[in-house]
Amino acid sequence: MDIMLKPLSYVLVIAMGYLLKRAGFFGRDDHRLISKIMINITLPCAIVQAFDGFAREGKLFLIVGIGFLCAFLPMLVMFLSTGRDETRLRAYRMLNIGGYNIGCFSLPLVQVFFGSTGAVAACMFDTGNAVMMTGGSYAMTSTLLHTGGETKESAKDILLKFLKSTPFDTYMVMILLAALDVPLPRALFELTRPAGQANAFVAMLMIGMMFEPAGDKALLKETARELLWRYAFAAVFALAVYFCTPFELVIRQTLAVICFAPLSSLAPLYTDRCHSDTALASFTNSASIAVSLVLMLALSMAFVAG
Repeated sequence: MDIMLKPLSYVLVIAMGYLLKRAGFFGRDDHRLISKIMINITLPCAIVQAFDGFAREGKLFLIVGIGFLCAFLPMLVMFLSTGRDETRLRAYRMLNIGGYNIGCFSLPLVQVFFGSTGAVAACMFDTGNAVMMTGGSYAMTSTLLHTGGETKESAKDILLKFLKSTPFDTYMVMILLAALDVPLPRALFELTRPAGQANAFVAMLMIGMMFEPAGDKALLKETARELLWRYAFAAVFALAVYFCTPFELVIRQTLAVICFAPLSSLAPLYTDRCHSDTALASFTNSASIAVSLVLMLALSMAFVAG
């Protein structure tokens, strides 16, 4: 039961954000301020915290590439397979099919079942995943679908979309320093700890503020369709990393489990920026948390029992 407490606490924060909005404590667009706080303050600090105590090991850097591919490939497939759909719907489907909530949701569960070895593997996976989730997914979707009304973009325009993302910039700097084995002062980790620890709360609160119940059967059907595709990809990726990678068993088990992690908490935000259905994206995000909690717990318990 203790294993479920932290994931369930995130669900309660989502519910709190939604109920406070319904009660009038938060305005309709207040989530935009919360998103600015998360993007520019708490998430960059959480990224720095993820590298506290990081020890470089060459083979583990392969996991960074795996994390990137697992986040990128579903988006590419969705782009190629939805050419006949309207742009607004394509943007929703691309931004809510790939990418994972590792640090805010999955890491506590992984630590309980697979220990420090699993936690390091999850952080390496999240490093590759974050290339897409902290700016790549938005840049890719807005560029391919011209959601800002652009007819043509230069390489400079595309690059600027990445560089204007504070989390993306933070991840790139931290990855470079880790690859070069550059030691960082303890003061950096101490100063960023309070804001970094607040990131999970801020992210879940934002999702709750953006959440709207999907009473329309068409919206429920679209969410079910999106999650069915998402977990089909997850199953394929989990089988691939478990049977086709050269890592020790506990790392392969960890990677298989986090392939079923819920959607990134940034997905509704980027859906909003691409002028798509924010409420639907938030509902899909919340539903993915419930589904992923069940699947990840079941798979973790099966691995431990086996």
